[in-house]
Amino acid sequence: MLDLLTILLGAFVILLIVQIVALVRIRQIIVRLRSMLRIIAPILQRHSDIQNARKVNMRICQFCKYRQAFIKATPHGEDDFYYLCKVKNKEVDLTDSCQHFQLETDV
Repeated sequence: MLDLLTILLGAFVILLIVQIVALVRIRQIIVRLRSMLRIIAPILQRHSDIQNARKVNMRICQFCKYRQAFIKATPHGEDDFYYLCKVKNKEVDLTDSCQHFQLETDV
């Protein structure tokens, strides 16, 4: 009976030591991964910022085939551009959009 108790106690201690070693190694791996993530995260953030900056809303008057550009001349020599929509027949801003939008094929 004493031998069985000693064997079970020894096995329990060995398993406890194995678990402690495994947990320490897992913690070291997590610490390393966290430090790698701190290095990689700004790079990934910059990459996603660049990708988001590249996304341009193409459905605006700037790219519409119905947009017409005109020059508003002033006597002081300061010329300004203004834009008219052929469909609505009114002045528009380049960032406007509408349901009549069609992409200009010459862009």
